[in-house]
Amino acid sequence: MDILVSVFLMGLLGGVHCLGMCGGVVGVLTAGLAPEVRSNPKKIALFHLNYNIGRILSYILMGLAFGLLGAILAQTLQMSLFDKALRIFSGVLMVMVGLYIGGWSSSVQILEKVGAKLWAILQPLTRRFLPVKDLKSAFFTGLLWGGIPCGLVYGALSFAIVSGSASQGGLIMLAFGLGTLPSLLLMASVSTQITHLTQKTWVRKISGLLIIGLGVAALWMPISAMITDKLHGHNKMNTHNPQSINTFKQPTDLDYLT
Repeated sequence: MDILVSVFLMGLLGGVHCLGMCGGVVGVLTAGLAPEVRSNPKKIALFHLNYNIGRILSYILMGLAFGLLGAILAQTLQMSLFDKALRIFSGVLMVMVGLYIGGWSSSVQILEKVGAKLWAILQPLTRRFLPVKDLKSAFFTGLLWGGIPCGLVYGALSFAIVSGSASQGGLIMLAFGLGTLPSLLLMASVSTQITHLTQKTWVRKISGLLIIGLGVAALWMPISAMITDKLHGHNKMNTHNPQSINTFKQPTDLDYLT
């Protein structure tokens, strides 16, 4: 499966998690607006669109940075081994995210605690733009809110670093951000119903299982490549090993006479 499709689906299926992480600020966006704006659905939609443009832009910027980091690491490390190791890590991380969303494990929160250090720097800056009064403050709130500790984002970023390219890393995070967009835009219009739905156990478990499936598929690619390489190396060794070559010699007439 194409990596862009995989991260898009991860963002789409992880929407139940996104609503828990970003749902609060979605509510704040609406609450801080003037009454005449709140009574106009088109104007409210424009505010939420600006917020999400800022949020997705922050993902793209992180993707560019992580893709560039991947390119630098690929030049200094053994490319083949580095690539396979990172792809395995990405698959494992996606499985961890699925387990977390399904409520079976909270191990991904270890990574979120690491990201909390960055959020401690960014969070005070968000207060400058809250409550949201205009489109500019909505955009910058989204731009800064993209740095909130989130295992789902880290899972997508692991694919950005695997790409080994700044441009590819940016595209991967764009695809991920677009995947998260429907649930957050939908929440802007029917927040109460959506929040209630995403809190249902069966919804979270189905979403978790589907993300785990994507993680297993992502894991299979590097593991199958390693198995193929090992078998190819084994066959190549046998081909060049004189002891593995059949040395049977056709008998001659002299052999029969003796």
